[in-house]
Amino acid sequence: MTSNKNPDDLIPPHKLEEVFKIAFQLLLEKGRQAASINAVAKAAKIHPDLLHQRFEGERDLIAPAMRWYFMRFSQQVSSSSAMYADIYSCMYLMLTDFAELCEEQNRTEGSLYWSTIGEIGRLDPELGQEYLALRLQWAAEIRRRLVKFENDLQAPEDIDHLVDYFMMAFEGIIQMVKFETPLDQIFPAIDITMEALSTRMKKSPNLPGLK
Repeated sequence: MTSNKNPDDLIPPHKLEEVFKIAFQLLLEKGRQAASINAVAKAAKIHPDLLHQRFEGERDLIAPAMRWYFMRFSQQVSSSSAMYADIYSCMYLMLTDFAELCEEQNRTEGSLYWSTIGEIGRLDPELGQEYLALRLQWAAEIRRRLVKFENDLQAPEDIDHLVDYFMMAFEGIIQMVKFETPLDQIFPAIDITMEALSTRMKKSPNLPGLK
């Protein structure tokens, strides 16, 4: 099978999500060797040549799936937090939207792929490098937002520490959702998390929480 199309246009987004979901399911149930492109194509009822063309040079679909889920979460979280014009609201929305997305995926799909990605990265050296790269991208996204509003901070040099702090907060949310902590318990924890930011702002945000 050959095509002159842009590889990104070969498979519609809804089918691509199904493909990646199947790849993760095969990985979790039978291991990485069972999640080959041909095996995923068979389970997804899609021609294997199409997947080979779309993901040319990839050993399997696990790394592409990791990147795709990262991009989806990043885009959805970014779209809402971009609406706000202060550092507190922006970071609060990043955390709460991330919690809601994780909870929805865990509830509707029976698995939290963010957690899966982290666990895979620790066990497989190749995928570990992929996971590290994604983690660094997420940290860079947090930094970008903090730098955008650095004039809200008493000491902009705190940004490095705040990036690490918020990375820890996101990873905490992943663990809470993984163990099925309800959102009405996660949101108050986020409120407390935000106190560390508010004490470093020039002016109090006067926001008890947006959710």
